[in-house]
Amino acid sequence: MNGEIKIKVAGLVYNQSVAGTYALILHEEEGNRRFSVMIGEPEAQSIALKLNNRKSPRPLTHDLILTLLSVFGSQIEKVVIYEMINDVFYSELHLRKNDMSMVVDARTSDAIALAVRADCPMYIKTDIMNVVGMEFEPPQPDFDDEEANQDEVEVDINAEEMTDEEMDALAVQDLEGLLNMSVQEEKYELAVRFRDAIKRRKNALNEG
Repeated sequence: MNGEIKIKVAGLVYNQSVAGTYALILHEEEGNRRFSVMIGEPEAQSIALKLNNRKSPRPLTHDLILTLLSVFGSQIEKVVIYEMINDVFYSELHLRKNDMSMVVDARTSDAIALAVRADCPMYIKTDIMNVVGMEFEPPQPDFDDEEANQDEVEVDINAEEMTDEEMDALAVQDLEGLLNMSVQEEKYELAVRFRDAIKRRKNALNEG
């Protein structure tokens, strides 16, 4: 039976090659593997607002959905990324109303935006994580930085400041877009790094 691995949001990286898109970085709670999901700007903003404890002046779509679920006596128990086809992740919401359980299909970006608002657990099927997950060694804490916060969500990371581990967490299509952007801007040293990351990512996928 295919098991599930609990995950959480690690950060958001703006994709400069495709306007209005972000790479949502997710990692397993009990381990060092990470992977990325391409999402749109509205979903990225929705997730970032909640994780950074900020509120929109008016309810966003995901706020409205949770309110409606509550009004009708339902709650989200968990979110599961259950399938990946052609680098596209498929997710489902596990809902409960009294003694009745329901499973609803959802876009992964919407499912995660709802999960962070409902404060419910998120999971990915083990076989999918074994294919897309990349090992990431967390940096040693800097005790000179009193404001360091390991749970803080990173948004709008500059490509030139990305570590190899952060590059390895991105999907192949994200890396290819960043590679093309680097070449167009004549940032050839950065382009070489993205090229090497693509090779590592494809090798990992083939080995999976």
